[in-house]
Amino acid sequence: MDDALRAHVVCPICLETFADAHCVATCGHTFCHGCASAALDASATAEDDAMDVGERRAKCPTCSSSFTRAQLVPNAAVNAMLAEMKRARETETRAAADEDAAAHGEDALRRLTPLVKSLSAKHRDLVIESRAVSQEVLCEFLLESRSRKQASADALDRELRYLDADITAVRRELEVLGGEARADEPVSERNDKEVIAQAMDTLGLARNGDPSMDATKRRRVLTQFNELQRWYSKRRYTEQVDANNASVNGDGVIAPGRTTMEEFSSLINTFKRYSKLSIAAELNTDADATGSNVPISSIEFDCTHEHFATAGVSKRIQLYNLESVLRGSHDTGTEIATRSKLTCLSYNKFTQQHIAASDYEGIVSVWDVEKQRTIIDFEEHEKRIWTVDYSRVDSKLLVSGSDDYLVKIWSTDQANSVHEIDMKANVCCVQYSPESSHCVAVGCVDHQVYLFDLRRLAEPVQTLCGHRKAVSYVKYLNANEIASASTDNSLKVWDVKTGELTCELKGHHNERNFVGLSTVGDYIACGSETNEVYVYRKDLASPITSVRFARDLTEPHGFISACTWRDDDLLIAANSNGVVKILRS
Repeated sequence: MDDALRAHVVCPICLETFADAHCVATCGHTFCHGCASAALDASATAEDDAMDVGERRAKCPTCSSSFTRAQLVPNAAVNAMLAEMKRARETETRAAADEDAAAHGEDALRRLTPLVKSLSAKHRDLVIESRAVSQEVLCEFLLESRSRKQASADALDRELRYLDADITAVRRELEVLGGEARADEPVSERNDKEVIAQAMDTLGLARNGDPSMDATKRRRVLTQFNELQRWYSKRRYTEQVDANNASVNGDGVIAPGRTTMEEFSSLINTFKRYSKLSIAAELNTDADATGSNVPISSIEFDCTHEHFATAGVSKRIQLYNLESVLRGSHDTGTEIATRSKLTCLSYNKFTQQHIAASDYEGIVSVWDVEKQRTIIDFEEHEKRIWTVDYSRVDSKLLVSGSDDYLVKIWSTDQANSVHEIDMKANVCCVQYSPESSHCVAVGCVDHQVYLFDLRRLAEPVQTLCGHRKAVSYVKYLNANEIASASTDNSLKVWDVKTGELTCELKGHHNERNFVGLSTVGDYIACGSETNEVYVYRKDLASPITSVRFARDLTEPHGFISACTWRDDDLLIAANSNGVVKILRS
């Protein structure tokens, strides 16, 4: 608003812009209504106080002419002009504000534009980098996938060449044996089937005129097909790498070594030998005072393998002559009463009449079975002893393991223990190495197997980890391999030197009880809580065969509680009902 215009809208009294402009009717001068009313009130005298308010007079501040309140009237023109001026001022203010905002926005945009461009460039770079990384990972994945597929293809091609070479070798062998297959015949599906059928017949897996037996044996082989294939591929690959013991054919494929083919034939022949374990004899033993049969916890052969002993919770050791039992005799040759329930037996490997027994009271007793008296009692354990084992190298040494966490080495030459190992866990099983009096294996409830050298007891030589529950048995297969059993339903075969797990065996059921474990050569026998005995081969994950103890549903339910091999064709097993069966392959 300019000064000339402002002069016409300023009240002469307050010198501010009119607020509710009113003019004096007699002179025409304009004032704020409030200012004019204040002038009327201020000019009143004592005489005016008695007058009516509307009759009071005041002088115009501009021309000094008098006027009354009635002569003070609104100036509509001035008020309209003021309203228009206010709107114009507000419009101008908004426009200025908008202009300032626009100017500020443009300035801010100018400042932000480089930052936005920078962020956009970085975002683009990140997107490109992320995509490049993704593509790089994808490329690596595809290359690795192709590499693995190529390796698989190479392995498959190698195995096919092995198979072709071995089929040729088998055909030649059949030709030597008088078979009809000829090595110069072209390979065909029909010819292959004939060769396989004749090979199966030569290996005893098929018999003419007995199709049911043929089907049964073939089915047993097929159930182990993957394991047999794994074994075959591994051995043939080893032969290919180690060409020093084999000759090379013209196509670069090593011919199958005689040892490998003989081992594989032996492996296949396993299914023939154990296709059906027959029950050669049966005993019902260990009845208690009430006549009820009670569990047998241990079965052991003496060093001659002519006699065996059983023991359990009946507080006695029962001795049998194997040949007499096989002839049908159920009479025990000798029966030795003991002070407590027994957990484990172990015959001296050199002295036929000496047997060690561990019991629930924490005592290891060495008995002379001919004189039926104890030779020595070892009483250092404070809790139940689960296991005892005689050394196979030194006739005087024994090892025992107990719930008191201790493994103790004993000598029959002294009353006190020779060595002691604190396992920090309940000890379930111990066994001496078959070739050393310094090496023992220990299984504990902490799920682990420990191998110790008794000359250096500070720490185990090997700790074998893999079981998920308590280790109930450890048995050496030989000086370099050991089998362990656990209540996790599995057996494991380990390499003693490396600690490597070589095979895991599954098929039996064992979650609560001690079900027995015995080894001979490459074969492992164990019990099951289904009242069955299972036979495994150390390098095949599934059982070769099994034998159910109960003949029908009327027999009491139980579980296998002990077993022992005499050799690989005779196995004795017992169950929790006191039933003993002698099985032959």
